Amino acid sequence: MRLTRPVVGALALLGLLLPIAAPTAALPGGVVAAPIDGATEDPSSEDSRPAPPADILRDEAAGSGATAMRWLERSLLGRSLEDIARAMRARAGLPTTEAMPQHASGELRTVPTRRQPAGQRPDVRTVRVQVERGLPVNGSAFARFVMDTLNDERGWGHDGSVEFVRTDAEDPDMSVVLASPDLTDELCVPLETGGEYSCGRNERAVLNAVRWSEGARPFLDGDGNVTEYRQYLVNHEVGHLLGHPHVDCPAEGELAPIMLQQSIRLDGCEPSSWPAEAS
Repeated sequence: MRLTRPVVGALALLGLLLPIAAPTAALPGGVVAAPIDGATEDPSSEDSRPAPPADILRDEAAGSGATAMRWLERSLLGRSLEDIARAMRARAGLPTTEAMPQHASGELRTVPTRRQPAGQRPDVRTVRVQVERGLPVNGSAFARFVMDTLNDERGWGHDGSVEFVRTDAEDPDMSVVLASPDLTDELCVPLETGGEYSCGRNERAVLNAVRWSEGARPFLDGDGNVTEYRQYLVNHEVGHLLGHPHVDCPAEGELAPIMLQQSIRLDGCEPSSWPAEAS
């Protein structure tokens, strides 16, 4: 049986949501997320938190995962779509629906980690994860999302060639940075990101925090959801650090290659988050 895109979305979503029940801090609607660590500032309290913007939660539930989430809501989890959308955000290090600021502190803080075991593959890359101070982000959850994405079997190591190991040392092979639009622009010079885009250069994948929170319209309009976009963003920018240039859509209706600029356009391709899907 050939799996349709909504069914694939359902399976992926189920894999994201089942681990939510780890020991954590409670969020509105019964969703939980790991406590905020010292890598970021504390978000505002639940009582003072504004009502969730409907468009943010809608886009979390949009695209290929929408049918899956309606099914899960009815038959498996017994949660509302709003709860599921909040859970997806929490998994990505976003414990609230608070809007990302255009400008934060300008100071990067490394998310601490315990010593990681040595990798087993021929090419092992150490990865430092950093978050700009002042962003409403759970640094530990963000770091887990990044590393889970990089080491997914559909990722850059799908052929057994490369493995990513997290470090908080000062001399990593690469860094993955979550930064406000203003700091992203500064770190990406001479590339022009215009407060909108991200970049991968100088051994650093800089992810625009607004895009991390909200996704990008071309990707979402192509029936992707924000979780899939975040996975795409990590894989695309790290792909540059691995030496991969931008490519074009091979043919209308095909899955987009990971190095297509899916934040800007799809050119007839369907959105895709993984190097292995369109290789």
